[in-house]
Amino acid sequence: MGSYTLGRAGLLGHFAKTYTQTVKNLSIIVRWATMLVTAGTLLCGIAAADTIVATGVNTSAGEYNVWINENGTDRDTYFAGVLNIQLTDSEGNQFNRDTMCVQLFTDIYLNQTYGTSVVTPNEEGGGSLDQVSWLLDNALMPGQNGGSTPSALPSADWVTTPAQGAGLQLAIWKLTVDGGGSFSTGSVQAATGANPTDPTVLSWAEYYEAQALIPGNTSNDAFVYVNVNLGNGNPAQMLEGPEFTNDGGPQPAPEASTLVLAGTALAALGFAGRRKAGMLGGGSAKL
Repeated sequence: MGSYTLGRAGLLGHFAKTYTQTVKNLSIIVRWATMLVTAGTLLCGIAAADTIVATGVNTSAGEYNVWINENGTDRDTYFAGVLNIQLTDSEGNQFNRDTMCVQLFTDIYLNQTYGTSVVTPNEEGGGSLDQVSWLLDNALMPGQNGGSTPSALPSADWVTTPAQGAGLQLAIWKLTVDGGGSFSTGSVQAATGANPTDPTVLSWAEYYEAQALIPGNTSNDAFVYVNVNLGNGNPAQMLEGPEFTNDGGPQPAPEASTLVLAGTALAALGFAGRRKAGMLGGGSAKL
């Protein structure tokens, strides 16, 4: 009986020690999880401090005075094509990039400063923004960098002319507003009145839209600029452009959301571990 009692006491001591160490380890995990969540929150706050200015237009990749029909009324779009932007980060560093408009019915003005957050298409719901991203990757970027990035489109279809840039912009508006479709229906149509849509621009718009609507032609490899008016907090036009991953400027922060998810997962792991450790302790007490 004595040897059994001693063995049982030793076993209890062993499990108690294991339980204590497990709880310590889980406490460390939970502390790291809390730190990761905090870091994610701080990163989100930094991103929100960035500002954006539309500094001009790229007339080699777009055209002035392109007319379209917006909700039944023929209108001059002012400019359809690539916009030049300047980002300023929270430390005052400035970065010049290219973008295109994705919200036809929301305004943005040249040389006015807006608050911005840089995100990925998927962070804004994907869908048509993923299709726009595919067009930027395969039509706009190769034309800008001489084909140094791969493209699913032949080089003749890369944006290297004003008409192609304007056509790409019209295709983007058609995708984001109507989800695609004929330029004779929906909220975004070809103008047919006294100032009809340039037929060359329209032809390119129809071509780019058709390419983006092919199943599988989507991408998350773009930067989306979610902009707000600094005076009243109202939304300004959202912009989308190619990835600029090497200029040192503001980037989407999936790592922030990943940190939050990681922190949540670790916290959940810690909670589950604590429950298992408690069950283990309870079990050892019964021996």
